[in-house]
Amino acid sequence: MAPIAQTIPTTAGSPLTESSTLPFGEYLFRRLHQVHKVKSIFGVPGDFNLSLLEHLYKTDLEWIGGCNELNAGYTADGYSRYNNSLGVVITTYGVGELSCINAIAGAFAENVKVLHIVGVPSRMAIFDEQEKKKHLHHLVNNIDPFADSDRFVYTKMVENITCVSEIVTDATTAADQVDHVIKEIFKTSRPGVIFLPVDMSDVPVEASRLTLDPADRFHIVEDQDPALTNKLSTVILEKLYKSTNPAILADVLVSRYHDGVPLLREFVDRANVHSYTTFMGKSILDECHPTFVGDYIGLESNKGVKENLEDSDLVLFFGPHLNEINTGHYSFDLQEGQLILLHSDYIKIGSEVFRGVNFVNVLRQMLDIVDVSKIPGPRPVPFEVSPRYPHIPSSASISQSVLLKKFESFLRTGDVVVCETGSFMFGIPDFRFKTDVTYIAQGFYLSIGMALPCSVGVGIALRDEGSGRRLILVEGDGSAQMTIQEISAFPHYGLTPIIFLLNNSGYTVERIILGEERTYNDIKPWNWSKVFELFEFGNQGHCISKTIHNEDELERAMGEIDLNTSNLQFFEVILDKLDCPWRFHHMNNYRLFPLEKKIGLTLN
Repeated sequence: MAPIAQTIPTTAGSPLTESSTLPFGEYLFRRLHQVHKVKSIFGVPGDFNLSLLEHLYKTDLEWIGGCNELNAGYTADGYSRYNNSLGVVITTYGVGELSCINAIAGAFAENVKVLHIVGVPSRMAIFDEQEKKKHLHHLVNNIDPFADSDRFVYTKMVENITCVSEIVTDATTAADQVDHVIKEIFKTSRPGVIFLPVDMSDVPVEASRLTLDPADRFHIVEDQDPALTNKLSTVILEKLYKSTNPAILADVLVSRYHDGVPLLREFVDRANVHSYTTFMGKSILDECHPTFVGDYIGLESNKGVKENLEDSDLVLFFGPHLNEINTGHYSFDLQEGQLILLHSDYIKIGSEVFRGVNFVNVLRQMLDIVDVSKIPGPRPVPFEVSPRYPHIPSSASISQSVLLKKFESFLRTGDVVVCETGSFMFGIPDFRFKTDVTYIAQGFYLSIGMALPCSVGVGIALRDEGSGRRLILVEGDGSAQMTIQEISAFPHYGLTPIIFLLNNSGYTVERIILGEERTYNDIKPWNWSKVFELFEFGNQGHCISKTIHNEDELERAMGEIDLNTSNLQFFEVILDKLDCPWRFHHMNNYRLFPLEKKIGLTLN
């Protein structure tokens, strides 16, 4: 092989020429750095990805190491959710990629754009007939002792939890494969995988694409059929003009596509009709806007919200993610004739489905041609909106009802809230967020332990953009023990979140479902106030740690938070082990018919 050092840039940011070549590992990282908002890469080193990782240091990307691969996957997920762009996680063959697989599955379930790069054995080890007879480390043996080991046994495992996967083995097609994976991830807003043989990282490839065809527009939603987009925009607006009591319902997929949130907020502002969000769509709309009514979760909505939305004669449902949790356990009661579903893969008007069209392009076209004078102005909502159960008492000195009320008042404009799967999550829909609060939670897949490392990814994204927004993590004691190692990332990377750890002595959500006093719902007790004594803070300030037992202590702590903005702040709140918001009790006590039987949301 000819020397490569003479033809490649050797430092970050070196100029490229049309005739330059690069080691593929460096090319890959430079390509990723061109993608919208990608400045950091997450992962865990392993012998099959080390040669790739060496090339990262020739670029301006930063390596954010995880304590384990599952956590690294969650951090990449959080980075993507906040940026609405690509989160990249790198692991090694077998032991690493399998540890990450739960994070990838969660990203797939909730339409999060994560690129998983897996370092795998060399091309010879994968394809050579003699080499395939050898049992490699990290590889499980074939169940048949006389058969070769299957080098692709792990590759097959992700087929149904990724939108695309590529095994990169040829320098002449490698660049095309990378772009294909990135484009598919943005198109579907779901994870994709690149399997990279360890010897491919140093193979020279042409660098011309980096200068001639940059990747900085991959995040833009392409309009595949402008004529259909125009037709549907016109039809939807005509129905809106003819309606007498229209409404807009915003769901989580709006936040998964570039410009989705600002476009919909502009449409809400101009259309001036009643607006709502779903459980997973919370914070997509400005909840201080005069048209905002509340969070629609079927029978799990606050009083008046369900009745008001279902009284509408036309509901424009943007970005629907139809699942058990998001629909209030299938208690939506909207009829097919009053619904227009604007999805990223289809538009459904009544019973008619139009595939291959993305709501972002339809919404953009609607904004271009809308005649707001024809839209009926909002009439007063017929049903008063109020909390369903304003207070539930607790045997502890502070209840979740009080905590929720105080927490809502504590939030301020621009805050970023990451909430763990747990009882507190089901009180969040009772809030009325201040303007530009961003709420991040895994509201459907519900993997406990996700939020802590996810908040690390969010914190890195905030740091990368130079933001001064407050990062607030609400974590449970049981969930925290799942992924507690990643709490060390906060002091290491100079992140200063405000952490509320809710200590209710175990798995409260599970206790409410079954086994209130069973030992399987107990966890090992920790002295949480001592956790941060394990870490070196260096020049990154220090941790202010307090345990809160009552309402006065909580109010005092919240009042002092802004005095310590340069420090990480950790508050352990002691709660009763059976205390949870009304919504969780409610959702655990009834069963309903499937949603599609009521409103015809199936596509066939």
